[in-house]
Formats: sequence, C-alpha cells, structure tokens
Amino acid sequence: MKLSVGIIRGCLVFYSLVFVFAANGADKEVLENPPPRSPPESLAAMQTHPGFQIELVAAEPLIVDPVAIDWGADGKLWVVEMCDYPMGMDGNWKPGSRVKFLEDTNHDGKYDKATVFLDNLPFATGVTAWRNGALICTAPDILYAEDTNGDGRADVVKKLFTGFDTGNYQARVNSLSLGLDNWIYGANGLRGGIIRGQSRAIRSNENQTPTEVDIRGRDFRMNPDTGAFEPATGLTQQGRARDDWSNWFGCDNSTAAWHFPIPDHYLRRNPHVAAPSPRVAIAAGVNGNLLYPISRTLERFNNPAAVNRVTSGCGIGVYRDHLLGEEFYGNAFVCEPVHNLVHRMVLKPNGITLHADRAKDEPQSEFLASRDNWFRPVQMRTGPDGAVWVVDMYRFVIEHPRWIPPERLAKLDPRAGDDKGRIYRIFPKGEKLRAIPNLTKLSPAKLAAMLDTPNGMERDRIHQELVFGPRTGNQKPADKKTVATLEKLPEKSKDAAVRLQALCVLDGLGALKSEMVQHALTDTHAAVRANAIRLSEGFLRDRSAAVSSSTSRSAAHTAALLKLVHAPELTIRYQLALTLGEWNDPRATEALGKLAVRDMADESMRAAILSSALGKSAEILKAVFATDPRKPERSEMISQLIATAAGEGNEGSLGHVVAMIQRSPL
Repeated sequence: MKLSVGIIRGCLVFYSLVFVFAANGADKEVLENPPPRSPPESLAAMQTHPGFQIELVAAEPLIVDPVAIDWGADGKLWVVEMCDYPMGMDGNWKPGSRVKFLEDTNHDGKYDKATVFLDNLPFATGVTAWRNGALICTAPDILYAEDTNGDGRADVVKKLFTGFDTGNYQARVNSLSLGLDNWIYGANGLRGGIIRGQSRAIRSNENQTPTEVDIRGRDFRMNPDTGAFEPATGLTQQGRARDDWSNWFGCDNSTAAWHFPIPDHYLRRNPHVAAPSPRVAIAAGVNGNLLYPISRTLERFNNPAAVNRVTSGCGIGVYRDHLLGEEFYGNAFVCEPVHNLVHRMVLKPNGITLHADRAKDEPQSEFLASRDNWFRPVQMRTGPDGAVWVVDMYRFVIEHPRWIPPERLAKLDPRAGDDKGRIYRIFPKGEKLRAIPNLTKLSPAKLAAMLDTPNGMERDRIHQELVFGPRTGNQKPADKKTVATLEKLPEKSKDAAVRLQALCVLDGLGALKSEMVQHALTDTHAAVRANAIRLSEGFLRDRSAAVSSSTSRSAAHTAALLKLVHAPELTIRYQLALTLGEWNDPRATEALGKLAVRDMADESMRAAILSSALGKSAEILKAVFATDPRKPERSEMISQLIATAAGEGNEGSLGHVVAMIQRSPL
C-alpha cells in the first residue's frame, strides 16, 4: 500500500510538472504571438508626453494598412493604403495598393466617410494633394490622378515619371512635398533608378522630349506641371521632410536623422573637384540612436544586437507649429515601427548643419510609445490643426518575409493585421485644435492674408493653392490685390517663418521685387537673411529683372548682398558663397576670394566656394596664395582651385594660375 501511495504521489508530481511546463510553453507562445487589440484597447496601451492626449481620428474598417497621408486644399485627408504588402514573394501577386480620401461629414473631428480614389496600384508609398487631384508614388512610377466628373474616383491618370527602383519592397520612391523654392522634392527610396520623364506633364498636352536622370545615390526634385526633373541632395529611404527654413531631413532604417545641407544643383556646377558628403548624420553622440520602448521585446528576425536602437527608422517629420509649446517647435520626430514608438529629437545649430539631441525631459522615455506590439507607426506629420499626426499601419509582422528565416516564417502569418490600420493625433490636454478650412472656397486675396499663420502645414497648403492651384496658379497672372496682401507680410508679420514664406510665394508667382529681397537681407532672423540671399539669384542672373529697371535700387540690392561677406553667422556666409556662383560679375569673384581667406578651414565652406569657382578660379586662387602658407587647409584648397582652372579649359586663366604657382609658395 505504501508503495502504491508513493507511486501515485510521484505520478501526480510528474503530471503537475508536465502541466506547468505546458502552461509555461503556452504562455511563452502567447507572449511571442500577442493578439491584436481593438482601437480603444491599443489607444489605452500608449503613453506620450505628460500633459498631452492622444486621439483616434480614423481606424478600420474606414482605412486599412495606411502608410502615408496628406491634406488637400479642400480639407480632405488623403491616405495611401499598402494593402499588397508583403505579397510578391511567391510570384503569385497582383497590385493591391489604393488611395482614398477621408471626410468628416458631421464635423466632430473624426473621419466617417472614405472614398476609394484609385486602386490596383503596386506597393504605393506616398500621396500628395496636387491641383484637382493627387501625386502618387507607386514604383516604378510617379502618377498624377484626377477626378474630372465628380464621382470621387480618378478618371484621368497620367504617368509623369518612371524608372524608380522596385528591387526592395521597403525602399521605394516616396514623400513628395513642396519646397520653399517652389520645387516638389521626393525621397528616392534608397536605391534610386534611371528616371525617364514621360511625354506629357500635367499642364501640357504637347509632347515633350523625355528626360533621363540618374538619381542613384541622391534624392530628387521635380515640377509636375512642366515635367522638369533633377537630382537633389539626400539619400532617403522612407520619409523626407523640411523645416520652416528650407533645411531638408531624411532617415533610413538604421539612421534616425540625416541633414542635407548643400543642395545638389550647386555642387553640379563644378564637376572638377570632389565634394564632401552631402548628407550628415545628426543624431548626436554615441547613443544618438538609442531607444526606450515600453513594449515587450519579441524574437527578432535579424540583428538581435540592435535591440533598443533605431533599426526601422522611417516617416520622419518636423513639428512646424507652436500649439504643443515652444520647446517642441522645430523638433524632428522619427517613427520606429519595430520598437512600437515615435522618437523625438531637438535640433540645435552646429555650424552649417545641426545636432539632433534627445529632449532633456525625455532622458529615458519616448514622445510616443506603446505596449501593443502591433502598433506600427510609419509616418509623422504636423497637422494643419496644430497637432502631431501619426500613421499606424498596425501589423503583427512589419519586416518583409525576404529577411525572415524560413523556419520562423513557417510559423508566422506575415499578413496578420492586413484588415486593420489607425491614424492618431496628439496635442495638449484642454487645447482647442484649429479647424481645417476648405481653401478652395476662398478668394486668392483671402488666402494670401491667411498665410500669416504659425502653422507650417497650413502655410504650405496656402502656398501650393496660390502658386499651383487651378484657380490661382502660376499659369495665370497673380491679381494685384493678392500680390499687395503678400507684399505686406515680409515687413509686418511678427512670425519670421511667415515673412520668409510670403517671399517664396511671391517668387513662385513671378511677383517678387528686388527691394523686397534687399529688405529681407537685413531681417532680424538669420534664416530669413540666408534665404533672401538665395532669392537674390534671379536678380543676379538677369539684371533686367530688377524692379522698375531702377539702377539705383539694383545697386543697393547688390551692395547689401556683398556686405554679408562680413556677416558673423557662418550660415549666412555659406549661402552667400553658394549664391555668388550664379553671378557673373568681378565683384562676385572678389567676394569669393574674401570668403576663401576667412573660411577655408571649414570643409563645407570650401565646398561652397569651389562650387561657385568655375570661371573665377584664378582670382580666388590669388587670394588664397596670399594667406599664411602654414595653414593646413591652404594646400588642399590650392590644389582644388588648380583642378578647377584646368577643367575650365581657359588657356589665359590656366596661364595665370601657372604664373602664380611659379612665384608663390604652395
């Protein structure tokens, strides 16, 4: 009997252990494969900056698989749904992405109506409202689509450009957005391509000579209306954005933020010397890419050592408003879907570029983080209402199956969550958000007056509507009342960003006057002065463009410009060095020589001066030869100027250079 009791007890212990181990295994399975949460449940799993609230503005079934958004002039919210991700691995695939626009029909702040505008697109990655329709990134193409019969669906689709790389499902053309120079900029998706313009642009029914541009290693800028297309500085994977001062930023999977301080069209002027890297990783310090997620770390498919560091950086945006508080203005935010968070960076000047530092009030936390492993933020935008908007693709697996080991992939559903998706906005508790007006119902003069707003996204909507809108665009002369309203802003607005953007709108309308730019050269804000230097280029190239053909006003403008050779700010002297290359005048050469003497120790300044040196190299070289031979950077600049002179092919100039070398020490 005792033996039997012992056996029974042993069996009970054995089976209880089996049960515990089985239960633990089941628990681990649940932890590694957590179920999805409803929108309210997922919202409850988030934490953000103290004093802020998170609001759900759209969710399934209204939207699914959102990856990018934009606001149209009419106030509608455009959404790209990448419903075909991650199909295609087995070759049994058909295009499944689509573009929708959302409407808030009862004006309660949440979208309640969705209209499918265009579908059956291959892996669409971006949408930008444009004229009466939208620009759509769907590699290998950029499309323009428009609804001309009012049923909400696109019935006109034009292929504007083609040739963008399709070799990587996570690295394709994206992020088309308006620059202050009135070009549309875009991210090449990291892999680029040989881009061919198509026969017809948006505003032309005439056949054009197709262009072919290699953007491998660079981003791009374009004019959808004319078909103009050229490389732009940058190499961005998913997410390219600018601040109020024309600083452009990008990111890639392992880099939280890049800054692109030297525009490519300046560098292309002098192909005879090598330029420094046109992009700078600005996340500061050895821990610049360190993250603090609050979600459970699941089994990683690759790079396990990179846990809690940026490994899926995308959707970068800059906060261009003051609603969140002055300390948030100009901050950069990058999405990290693998770690279920949005990371905030405070941008600070650092020579001609910037540092991106972790916010002091978030030393070991993130601006937005979730305990929900399905939360997959993929884009940050500043809303016209002043809030931070976050696009959540909401998937269990965000990595593409190509990079998941086969044995692990066999246990996963890589499309889990393809019927879900959310969009959130974040703003201070108790604050009232601005309404998003329908700009198409307002007169051009009223739009011009509304440009005086602290919200950068709203200014961009107004800017685009005034310069490119179907009622007001640059194919029509701007009316006098609109121009008069815009001309008041650079002098009267208290907001420097408004003063600058008003000048840029006038430039886009062809209504910018020399004396306005001259006045801006003395603005209290350094970034306005730097951009005023850039805006001077049109007047420098064609002196007949000076206002009222007034020689005295033109002379005053150039005198004010040349005075900036002595500006204390490096950023001012940097832009001046770039701009002087657009001016074929001995005074430009003399000014470049002075800048070379003062700033040759700075690599970026040397690059800017050299970009402007073609046709001016001998005289600049003369100024450099006169400097102290012990300066370590002197010999490098001399060799670069000699290479420039040789590349010019001007025998007289080259002979002058040879004579200087013979009588001056290197």
